[in-house]
Amino acid sequence: MEKILTIGMAHFSDYHGVYFTIQDIIKELIFNDRRDLLSKIEFVVVENNPESKHATFVKDLSNKHSGLVRVVDLVGSQGTSCTRNKVIEEARGKFVLVMDCHVLLCPVVKTIEKLIEFANYNDKSNDLYCGPLVYDSGKSFYTHFNDEWDGGMWGRWGTAWTCVCEAYNFSVINDGNNECEFVELASQERVKQCKYCDREFPKLPFGGHEKNLKSQGYERVGLDSKEKPFEVFAQGLGLFLTRKNAWLGFNKDQSGFGGEECYINEKYRKAGRKTFCLPFLRWLHRFGRPEGVQYGVSTEQKMINYILEFKEIGLDPQPIKDHFITKLNAPQELFDETWNKDTAKEDPDTAILKEKIEFLQQQLANLSGKKCCKK
Repeated sequence: MEKILTIGMAHFSDYHGVYFTIQDIIKELIFNDRRDLLSKIEFVVVENNPESKHATFVKDLSNKHSGLVRVVDLVGSQGTSCTRNKVIEEARGKFVLVMDCHVLLCPVVKTIEKLIEFANYNDKSNDLYCGPLVYDSGKSFYTHFNDEWDGGMWGRWGTAWTCVCEAYNFSVINDGNNECEFVELASQERVKQCKYCDREFPKLPFGGHEKNLKSQGYERVGLDSKEKPFEVFAQGLGLFLTRKNAWLGFNKDQSGFGGEECYINEKYRKAGRKTFCLPFLRWLHRFGRPEGVQYGVSTEQKMINYILEFKEIGLDPQPIKDHFITKLNAPQELFDETWNKDTAKEDPDTAILKEKIEFLQQQLANLSGKKCCKK
């Protein structure tokens, strides 16, 4: 049977995460008598540490689910970008749900059902999709990332709100003085009033602003799984959804852990595409690591990755300098060396045009079995 959805994850010495992420989905579909859904999905694990004991156990799990779970070794390159790119490259489904190997869907059966339905009705979509991150307590959600820098990462968790008129979505950030600043949800433009009804946003302290906003008639967006999708600036990459043939790809020169956040969403915007939050696509992420992560996490490597990305799509590097050099004390020399290094940089519009050409070539290849022209 043709696969509609590939659920893929990168793996580096975290068998516990792979086991519970995959088994949670499979057992819920089996014991809720939804083998019909199970027959429409596949699992792909890209193994980035094939010689480890964890990798041996992951492959044993794959053997127990023969034909349902595939393990693909990736050697020669290490990092979150190359492994996620490989997940999508190897996928046989029309859509690919890329998850960290320690993420749980909330709830499982309804979410898979909605994903299959969504894929069938959006088979020409070129946009990128995400969902609300569920707090560990299960009581609230983060719907997106705001355009802020924190802890070596571009993006800070935020919650979507809608105006009293219910026609304009926004988010709230801390202005640095513990006062609320309001931003448009998708563009992150600073705003002082609703662009639909002209209602001025209240002046509030950042602490406790949720209660104050609700008391004035503003409502959160995305907490009800039945709500319509809405555009956001970005979201954490612990889970995202793309149509396989529409994927624009992470920068191929990146390595190591981190540095992709918000960049990939900006790459989509520059290509005339968008990022949408799907309220039904709720996920829980295990952040706690009592034994620590098993791969190197370097502030310097994250900075290098962001530099490569900003060069690729033509962004001003000043935010990278402000965060990594000024706040995190990364070496100025490393920034200068990386930024000035000749990486055969091409005009960002040309790079995006090439991505579109490759996408069209893939579409033609799917129809005719061969490309229309030589590269």
